[in-house]
Amino acid sequence: MRRPAFITACSRLFPRWQNFRRLIITRPVFNDRSHLHNLLGPLAMLLLIFFAGQVAWIFYGLQPSTISDTIIQLDIPMGSSVKEVGVLLEKEGLITNSNSFVWYVYLTGKQRQVKAGRYHLQPGTAFTRLMAELQKGRSVYHRVTIPEGLTQKEISELLVRRGLVDEKRFWELLHDREFLLSYLPEFNPRSAEGFLFPDTYDFADGASEEEILAVFFRRFLQVWSAIARGKTVRNLSLVDLVTLASIIEREAKKAEERPVIAAVFLNRLRMGYPLQSCATVMYALGERRSRLLYDDLKIESPYNTYLYRGLPPGPISNPGRASLTAALYPVETDFLYFVARPDGTHIFSRTYREHLRAQNELNARP
Repeated sequence: MRRPAFITACSRLFPRWQNFRRLIITRPVFNDRSHLHNLLGPLAMLLLIFFAGQVAWIFYGLQPSTISDTIIQLDIPMGSSVKEVGVLLEKEGLITNSNSFVWYVYLTGKQRQVKAGRYHLQPGTAFTRLMAELQKGRSVYHRVTIPEGLTQKEISELLVRRGLVDEKRFWELLHDREFLLSYLPEFNPRSAEGFLFPDTYDFADGASEEEILAVFFRRFLQVWSAIARGKTVRNLSLVDLVTLASIIEREAKKAEERPVIAAVFLNRLRMGYPLQSCATVMYALGERRSRLLYDDLKIESPYNTYLYRGLPPGPISNPGRASLTAALYPVETDFLYFVARPDGTHIFSRTYREHLRAQNELNARP
């Protein structure tokens, strides 16, 4: 009877194969411990060949499957598993077999070193260099500058245009009291208006709406803590101070005038006068205007400080550091009125008669 080809091949490859086969088939190993020595050699050889085969298979699977001059953009989402990363690499031709990648990562203990991010990689990159890149976590950041005095609606539109947020979800969070209180409990805000601190930010690619707002709030709190240092203003809550700062931000064009404008509004509040801020009326109208009409001053809104005394229900813009500082540290003055010059500066007055004279002088100019 002809022997199977497998038996013949093993006999040729391993001189001790016949002894190994005879021992396994004809007698139990445990009956004679002296034969263990005869078994160890073939077993070791089999294990060595298996191991070498696995190494060769892994090595081959980690080689690039395609080579070209086109840079590959590889996006690894947050929370991706090693297997999912391997599939992405194989799909882009950066490796040949995703399973080889999984074996390599786990055998080398690097499963926690592969980081999410956006990578720009050259096809045909050696695996050692590829792995080094994946451990750097080269996240892509989107730099966004938020000017002082924008409303939350304008900031939302800016971020939507940049493709950083979903408009509906972002707007919901701007008014989610529970979410807002988790970051701004001391302020107890009605919305995020006033707390989206104007600055230049680098938002990570793929950041959620919650993460982006958290960056805004943390920056606001950082600045507030630095300038407030526990400072309070009589009869004004923390959110009142931010509201006052937001009005100052929209009224003032020159930094040196902000503390003076703050003092004017605080004096009017103390004396029970309406603030009569054009900026609050524009907020009620929902648009910026170079000039308001008398009919505009009649708009029915709690934000219309020509109709209602005191501060509006909440901030009307997102103030910067200078305006927040002015609200906390106004100058000592008895001014009660101001009117804007064409260049953006203001004429301040102590009485209504002086205020009318200033207005007439400005209107008389060509």
